Amino acid sequence: MAKKANKKEETLNLENILFKCRDILRQAKNSGSFFEKRDMMLTLVFLRFMGEKYEDGVASLRQRLIDEGLDPDNEEIIKAFFEDATFADGTFGLPVEARWSTIINTAAPQLNVALDTALRSIGETNPTLKGCFVEGTFTQRNLGGNDMKKIVDEVNKISHKTFGEEKDLIGRVYEYFLKEFAVNATKEEGEFYTPHDVVQLIATVIEPFDGTLYDPCCGSGGMFIQSTDLVKAKQGDISRINVYGQEKEAATYRLAKMNLALRGISHHLGSESDSTFTNDLHKGLYFDYIMANPPFNLKGWWNDNLKNDSRWTDYDTPPESNANYAWILHMLSHLKPLSGVAGFLLANGALGDTDALEIRKKLIENVLY
Repeated sequence: MAKKANKKEETLNLENILFKCRDILRQAKNSGSFFEKRDMMLTLVFLRFMGEKYEDGVASLRQRLIDEGLDPDNEEIIKAFFEDATFADGTFGLPVEARWSTIINTAAPQLNVALDTALRSIGETNPTLKGCFVEGTFTQRNLGGNDMKKIVDEVNKISHKTFGEEKDLIGRVYEYFLKEFAVNATKEEGEFYTPHDVVQLIATVIEPFDGTLYDPCCGSGGMFIQSTDLVKAKQGDISRINVYGQEKEAATYRLAKMNLALRGISHHLGSESDSTFTNDLHKGLYFDYIMANPPFNLKGWWNDNLKNDSRWTDYDTPPESNANYAWILHMLSHLKPLSGVAGFLLANGALGDTDALEIRKKLIENVLY
């Protein structure tokens, strides 16, 4: 008589899934640098989420048609509603080659080509995602078909149905790879992910529920995502919020665009990635709310062209040694006079920087008087 299987079903855990992906990439040939591994994974997760959202949109549309007494399987109905599907909730209509159902069912040897075809198709059919993807992301790396298939099968397990739609899952994946692939790889660039509790605290204090919201160092867009989640939790309307941001790192800029587009959040990140200090892409604009977690004690930000910059006209020029007070003055220059509210996080040492003493005194005086 056969013995009963005593093995417990494995509980799905995001970190376990990502660990398996990381392990596959570490052992695989042609997996590339830390940044290439990270970007490959984030792009796959984006395709997974976009595909799942599309499938949810189709299921919802089918149900609405049934409720209205229409047959969603009728040829004419399919042509009218599904072949060029658009959805009121901001979901993107996806051509067949860009759907996750197509990708997950593609044979291993054809996966790299199929993935790049999906990216190209999405970029061509959705203007807001133009410039989000690097040409040949998968075919140029040319990871072995079997290795890519293993990774795609793991990513297939990541679902908002399992891990919660309200969470910034792409941000969590991003944070995982920053920590686990190379702990020190991005410290010099000041690239990091702001923990959920910090964002929630800032958002709770400034309440960015209606108007324009700006982040001068927006990273992967996590501040925006988590803030709009808070708005939804308070029964607010995210369509009444316009987000503006800037990001210096090209790959992270692309990720932010993907992340925000995926959530249907109206966004203005400028036409390119660039330094907020040397090329302010939102110059002359004033915002209702500013949220930021700038890189602590950022070095290498200074440029001689910044000597007489208008952002520090009423204050001393910020010290070249780090950008803490440059961030403060930059945000102040973009805040709506009288009504604007800002919430941001800085290193503890910023409170006692001797080379920024005069700026600090003037800031306090301006608040008091």
